[in-house]
Amino acid sequence: MKKLLVFGGTRFFGEKVVASFLRLGYQVTIATRGLTPDSFGDTVNRIEIDRSNADHPAWIELTNTHWDVVFDNICFTKEDAEITCRHLKEVSHYLLTSSLAVYKGTPPKNGFIETDFTAASHIFDDTTPVDYGEGKRQAEHYFTHNYSNPVTFLRFPVVLDDDDYTERLHFYLRAIKNNETIKFQNGNGRFSFVRASEIPNMLQFVVNSSIVGPLNLASNQIYTTDEFITRLGQASEKDELSIAYEDTTWDKLSPFAKYPNPMSVATLIGCGYSVSELDDWLPALMTRLYNQIK
Repeated sequence: MKKLLVFGGTRFFGEKVVASFLRLGYQVTIATRGLTPDSFGDTVNRIEIDRSNADHPAWIELTNTHWDVVFDNICFTKEDAEITCRHLKEVSHYLLTSSLAVYKGTPPKNGFIETDFTAASHIFDDTTPVDYGEGKRQAEHYFTHNYSNPVTFLRFPVVLDDDDYTERLHFYLRAIKNNETIKFQNGNGRFSFVRASEIPNMLQFVVNSSIVGPLNLASNQIYTTDEFITRLGQASEKDELSIAYEDTTWDKLSPFAKYPNPMSVATLIGCGYSVSELDDWLPALMTRLYNQIK
């Protein structure tokens, strides 16, 4: 029986990945701090660990096991990467959750492609401010230079679904229901999204196809700001929404206005994966969530 180790598999798309690989017949071990309960009962193994603590005793058990797949959803810095590279030597395929946030600058017309950020040549030092995107860049860099096993950097945009605990899409729909103004920095944004329920299928494809290196994982459609607003209006059945464009501070922007850069999934399509379109699921999700909001 193949073995899957998951760091962070107790909620949202981590939980969906666990459920999916259980159905495939994997023996699944969830490694977390044990603070968030899960619904898997005795179908999974559980190990309580502080993955940011290199000396935590639970690393001994993880180190002495061969893992067919490791799905690491909570590696945020090069320090996290260094710890797992040091301890997890017996791994056939390491899947590291990365992000659209690794890309910087102005995206090409069809969105960022994987080579727009090359982890191997990323330059930084101790004075480099480490926000979320920089943490992921440095983590990719560390794995690239210090890990000999196959690694895939799973670069996701904003992840959405009915059970998104961050409720970023809910923010827009609540604002509409309450007749509030939604703020964008400008009208030139372009947005990529991925559905959490599709991520397990993507990961199965990556593992089965032995894809390594950086890989953009998203739906095959980019919404402009106007297209996103239009679909919000259709979901709420309102002809006019209160929208403002202003050069405001980060904390005052609406959630997706902070991530206006799209990504291309041409590589994923070229590998043979049948990618969904945003229109296949996002408008319906907007409608469901809007109807649930009191």
